[in-house]
Amino acid sequence: MRSARDALNRGAPMDGLLKSLLSVIVICCIAVSSPQTASAKPFTFSLPASWSLAGLVGTVGARSDSIDRKEAGVKPYSGRRVSNDTLRMIYFHDQTVAVVELGEEKLLLNCELIETYDEEDTSRLLRQLSRINRPLGITFRQMTKLMGQCQQVTSRLYDQIEGAEAGDNSRESIWMEENDAQARLRAGGAHAGLLGGSPLSLLQGIIPGTKWCGTGDIATDYHDLGADRALDRCCRTHDLCPTKVRAFSRRYNLTNNSLYSKSHCKCDDMLFECLKATNTSASHLMGHIYFNLVQVPCLEDRPTGLRFREARPGF
Repeated sequence: MRSARDALNRGAPMDGLLKSLLSVIVICCIAVSSPQTASAKPFTFSLPASWSLAGLVGTVGARSDSIDRKEAGVKPYSGRRVSNDTLRMIYFHDQTVAVVELGEEKLLLNCELIETYDEEDTSRLLRQLSRINRPLGITFRQMTKLMGQCQQVTSRLYDQIEGAEAGDNSRESIWMEENDAQARLRAGGAHAGLLGGSPLSLLQGIIPGTKWCGTGDIATDYHDLGADRALDRCCRTHDLCPTKVRAFSRRYNLTNNSLYSKSHCKCDDMLFECLKATNTSASHLMGHIYFNLVQVPCLEDRPTGLRFREARPGF
């Protein structure tokens, strides 16, 4: 999903440019043909016990120090949390750092995933986040499982924020920074439809109504989603895949000369299933673009290390 925009200025192979042009054409079809998204309804926020992170949580207590906001990571840590009484833990693997907020019995309440450029950038970000808690390294499998849980829990948080905003009497803060979070919802609410938000996003290679779907992203931080939040969450999780080779770069002894980042096949599988589960015309078109038209290869684990593999067919 993600592409290094700076690389676009340096040019690209002709087949990559043709695929990019084809993607923009199909994105235009999405913009004119997709229906508006439905309004989320208020509900009582709760999480099942199966979402406990008992297998991951360490024993170090949380700290209340503010974060040094100097740039580290592709996007800065926003510092948002549900409550000052919760425990925040820091997990990391490869190019992804996760700040998770836990309630009673170690239930997952909130997440913020941060992408990093390289090992130096990761180290700098972890030094900053160590003021909150001691960072803990986890496996790729644990990180992708956590990312899947975060995708679900943040969808419930946003639905609850929207429900509180729609209520007659409830103005109680769900985020510790209520005004900013609700302003984001007003700027790209559920009634805005796929063309909500910035109509010029198409010129940046982003599907209108989203901030993460396209040749990059235009989000300010992890919690910044477009009007079509269900689709945007699928793209956001894929963009934050911990194991990937960015466009026009080299990593894991592999070179990617295409316009698109090539992510681990597990992340592509998660995107495939998420788009299918979202089950809208926009999500089906997005899946058709990525898996059937552009056919971006993915990274597969082999005995000799990571290798490129053809895209998953048949979306």
